[in-house]
Amino acid sequence: MKTSVVVPTWNGAGRIGALLESLEGQADEVVVVDNGSRDGTAEQIRDEHPWAHVLPLPENAGFSRAVNLAAREASGEALVLVNDDCVCETGFVAALAARLDAAGGTTMAAGVLVEAGAPSVVDSAGMELDATLLVWDYLNGTPVDALGPDTPPPIGPSGAAAGFVRDAFLEVGGFDERLFAYWEDVDLVLRLRREGARCALASDARARHAHSQTLGSGSAAKNRLTGFGRGYVLRKWSVVTPRRAARVVARELAICAGQLVVDRTTAGIAGRVAGLRAPVEAEPYPHDVLAGSRRSLSGTLRRRMARRARLRVAREATHDR
Repeated sequence: MKTSVVVPTWNGAGRIGALLESLEGQADEVVVVDNGSRDGTAEQIRDEHPWAHVLPLPENAGFSRAVNLAAREASGEALVLVNDDCVCETGFVAALAARLDAAGGTTMAAGVLVEAGAPSVVDSAGMELDATLLVWDYLNGTPVDALGPDTPPPIGPSGAAAGFVRDAFLEVGGFDERLFAYWEDVDLVLRLRREGARCALASDARARHAHSQTLGSGSAAKNRLTGFGRGYVLRKWSVVTPRRAARVVARELAICAGQLVVDRTTAGIAGRVAGLRAPVEAEPYPHDVLAGSRRSLSGTLRRRMARRARLRVAREATHDR
């Protein structure tokens, strides 16, 4: 299966260089979307990695639109997405593509991201959702050695390390471009699942991930975008009903309170309000997709705090060197 890798970036060529070095020779085609960097990124990539195809945009169009543009230009049957704050192990692309099976309905594959500061720990192996569509990184905090051929697959891949059958991605419209960044993968997975798609776990497709290096973990900019995505998805997928309202409110209050205390910002609240007010074409609540989902709020919050603690330790260790 011919493979096309898509990498959106807007933080300049310095960081993406390590990713591109790790991708050289792994795919039939690598498309880098230079998201309005204006610092010579496109020229530097062409000079240092002439095998990569650079798609320059005049301004930062966001993750969703950048990927959609590249997906339409790509020529591979398999579409592999990877964030620019990752470094891929040898065989990453081939392992993802090998798990795709268009004829059999497996049109999604999830790669495994390990924490850059703790590479023996899984950062994400796809996504999991609870009944309110609150998303969490599948297997986050799990020892990498615990993964094996019998590890169950996630509901869908994280956009940071994902494989898709390109035709299936395009047939459902790709990412919703009203989602500038964050939550676009949740919305896409729900639409693909509604069409009967399945997801495979490519446990041998691994990459190191420097979590939240684009906007910064806990930054106002990230909290605003994730808040918008959360509000938008809640409304788009008809989540807030009398039956689910209490669970939704409890989760949003807990998360926003945590951001207020830890991150000292209310940007997540403003983002949620904007997302709930944004124009949207409503979809029916995805009952069948979420059958069996039982993730608890307390468990989710514990895992979020544990990740924050690991990230803090990794940052402090870096500063001490």
